[in-house]
Amino acid sequence: MTAITSHSGSATARFDAAFSAFIGFCADFCAGARQGQEMAERHRELSRKSSPELAKLGLTRCDIPRATLTGTHH
Repeated sequence: MTAITSHSGSATARFDAAFSAFIGFCADFCAGARQGQEMAERHRELSRKSSPELAKLGLTRCDIPRATLTGTHH
């Protein structure tokens, strides 16, 4: 006779852990997508500005990519 032991709740605990990991992944994915959209909008906004408008912000055209990624001026 083979003894089979079962740990009550172990399958449930594994499912809960996997589900929590999946939800965490989805939340991180959505946050990344949101951040990407914000960066795209920031780039569009800065690209539409004239050189004098950019200068008021302390930026040049060459600074737009950095400002897009960091969200900062200077």
